[in-house]
Amino acid sequence: MVTGALAGCARFTSETETARDAASPIPDASASESAVDGANAGPAAGFIDVPARTVTLAGQSVTIGATARLFYNEWPALQNAVTAPIVFLSNGFTAETVRAFGTGPMTVDVGGAVVSNPTPLTALANLVYLEPRQAGYSYDVVDGRAPDRSLDCTADIFNEYVDAADYLLGALAFLNAHPSLQGPVFWLGESYAGVRVTWLIAYLRGRFDLANYSDPTLSAAIAKAVTTRPLAALAKGQILLEAWLAGGAHTAAIDAACVDPEETAAVAESVPAGCGDAGACACADAAGRSPYDFETTLAQQTAREDDASNAHILPDRAAALLGVPLSSIAGLSESERVAGFKCSQPNAADPNESLPDETPLFDALGTLLAGQYWYLNFSPLQPDTDTATWTRDWETQPFEGTAFIDNLHDVPAFVTDGALDLVVPFRALAPALTAIVGADRIDSDGGALTVAYPDGQRAPAVGHYPQAGHMITMLAPAALEADLAAWPPLQ
Repeated sequence: MVTGALAGCARFTSETETARDAASPIPDASASESAVDGANAGPAAGFIDVPARTVTLAGQSVTIGATARLFYNEWPALQNAVTAPIVFLSNGFTAETVRAFGTGPMTVDVGGAVVSNPTPLTALANLVYLEPRQAGYSYDVVDGRAPDRSLDCTADIFNEYVDAADYLLGALAFLNAHPSLQGPVFWLGESYAGVRVTWLIAYLRGRFDLANYSDPTLSAAIAKAVTTRPLAALAKGQILLEAWLAGGAHTAAIDAACVDPEETAAVAESVPAGCGDAGACACADAAGRSPYDFETTLAQQTAREDDASNAHILPDRAAALLGVPLSSIAGLSESERVAGFKCSQPNAADPNESLPDETPLFDALGTLLAGQYWYLNFSPLQPDTDTATWTRDWETQPFEGTAFIDNLHDVPAFVTDGALDLVVPFRALAPALTAIVGADRIDSDGGALTVAYPDGQRAPAVGHYPQAGHMITMLAPAALEADLAAWPPLQ
């Protein structure tokens, strides 16, 4: 079985961002409205505050006592930034790999060098890499008391529903702080970030009922946002890279894909000893291959993930990748950061979780309290790093799949088929959706995907990448850029 931990697409690494603009509190963005807002001012990074608040989750009142400082990194479109589309990007539980590989003007090469990207998505849009709560360089602060793990690090806070709400609040605050950016908004999510995108689009569409979640602060922020930007422009499209989209039904469909004869045959062709009686996932594992890309060894995959991490931890590389030096980022100074906290603490006893060496960050930014980190490429939301034992709806329940189908009726989608991906293979999507709404509504003939509705059909665009696995932006950046350039919603 391919587990949820793999679907998160995150290990240990680091991220940061720098500020040109003052970040806005929510829903009152008066502070951000006074910030410098230049659509063509070049790359920028900083933090956006998502306020403490009370929400209702599954009928229970939940108090979020900490203010989340979400890290963002903005790269303006190469042309017509004022009217160009705006794409918010994240992956798994951070924004590390989508920023490090093949989307922005800079990319991380094999070996870790930060080099120019010949096919940046800034040719199509403004890019805003936004980190979720406590992921990457994001951190929390509590006013008036010390952080309390029993209050501030619970599963009531770190779950997919609050995660999507936090992210959307941060994105809306960013838009409010940048009124000169008038283009339509797209949401790009890789891997687990498909869950995030699905729920935030449902919230924008007023379908809080699908999540059994209510959030007065978020509802007020959406109501304010649509006074200046139509709802259709706030959810112009969803770009979903090897994304988890069908909740618990996706788990079952991925398990089935792991023993699918065609998938197994493809893996068998790539490993020296073949697969014998083993299914695709077991065969790849026995051969030391990465489930993210079964033609790549685990060692090679780990090295590339470390390249991405080092590009955020090593100050010179981070400055090149972010477009701004770490020392210039408002909210990242030692005096500001030392007042904040992260709930996650890496498990030094787990050989799969090597502790990040933050010595370069200590030298550049200063020291933190024991057990605290400048950068972690995950949050407590990620499986195996959460702070309480709980059942994850995105792995066990059909709710997300229902929401994805509901969203697809109104919001165009671009999905990918990385042929070498065993983590969230495209072949599992149609069976997962079929399990939710029935075979009479889902058609996946010829590598396409069509969903039937009472008023007609909707078909997400599908990008097929035969030489890529889970990380499409790392292995097929030029093909992805070309496909998105031809996708009508982005034109």
